[in-house]
Amino acid sequence: MSAPILGPALAMIAVGDVPSGLAALDALAKEAPVEVIAAGTIQSGEYLIAFAGEVEPVEMALARAVAAAREAVGDVVMLPYAEARIVPAFLEGVVRWPAPGDTLGVIQTSSPPTLLRAVDAALKGAEVDLVELRLGDGLAGKGLAMLWGGTHDVEAALALAEATFGRGRAEGATTRIIPNADGAVGRALRAGTRFFKEWRG
Repeated sequence: MSAPILGPALAMIAVGDVPSGLAALDALAKEAPVEVIAAGTIQSGEYLIAFAGEVEPVEMALARAVAAAREAVGDVVMLPYAEARIVPAFLEGVVRWPAPGDTLGVIQTSSPPTLLRAVDAALKGAEVDLVELRLGDGLAGKGLAMLWGGTHDVEAALALAEATFGRGRAEGATTRIIPNADGAVGRALRAGTRFFKEWRG
């Protein structure tokens, strides 16, 4: 078994139908040495592919995937130096309850790639914790992120996130800040945002 390819870049492409998504996956895997982190369908019916590696190979693979999927491409993101908390958050699917602060920031987008871009900007530019990151499943294909920290830090994080929306699928993208969050919010976050906790679909 080969070792995973190390590298700072992270890319994601959402493709509108499964046949085109598989064609994109095949094309990117053949184009350059990248590590496919996750690939599969989400509830919207789109085929979502996330992959990582060194910057130039990821750029090459993404360009080839977009060309292969053609008009079926729904949304894409390329993060040359992705914030380190992002990949573990969406791969492990666990809630990370933060330490200091009393303010919740929520980001929701109509597309997972648009969410990744927003979360990357928020985490790099403000002192906040990433509590939960959900990409597509259980959300009709939407993306959802929970950030936690002090009020001013969360405000800054959400402003940074909002500034990125126009570079992706901006329609339906929303944010909300909840300062001095009630204990009920903390209990809900600890349990995760899914209503049915046993369901990951």
